[in-house]
Amino acid sequence: MDAGSAACHRRGMPPVVAAATISIVAFLIGLTLPDLDLHLWLGHRSAVTHSVVPACVLLMRRRWYPAACGMAGGTGLHLAADTFPNRMIGYATVKLPFAGALSAGASYTWLAINALAGLALAAWLARRLHAPVVAVLLAIAAGVAGARYLWRTDGGWPVLAIAVAGAWLTWRWRARVA
Repeated sequence: MDAGSAACHRRGMPPVVAAATISIVAFLIGLTLPDLDLHLWLGHRSAVTHSVVPACVLLMRRRWYPAACGMAGGTGLHLAADTFPNRMIGYATVKLPFAGALSAGASYTWLAINALAGLALAAWLARRLHAPVVAVLLAIAAGVAGARYLWRTDGGWPVLAIAVAGAWLTWRWRARVA
């Protein structure tokens, strides 16, 4: 038990509940964290905030892993929606600090790779941090919150359609294999 889990346990919260709660809260923060660049000098769609960098920073300490898990998932979902702008020009392109904007093709590539990396990191951490039942409950909670986010945001509908199609294909494949 690490120091963070021990502190939560002393306060009456079991470590498994604390880790799950931290992951969900970080997921919700991760859904909107990339747009923090709107309030900073970085410019919209900064490569710093529109990447897995914030989640990877949380990997520096083991006790921050539940936050990294949620942050990676939320950010990955946000970036997936950002890969479907109305047009990938100007405001929609990814900006590198001190180097300027990436081309439309490079912006699509940047967002897609970082979206996949964030979602893969979240899945990998969830399998290692949380018991299977807790991981399933977290996936359901993140799925509901993520679907609600995608329903309301620009670019969310295509991601939602891809996710539903992927879930259906996975379900069909598992049914055939079993």
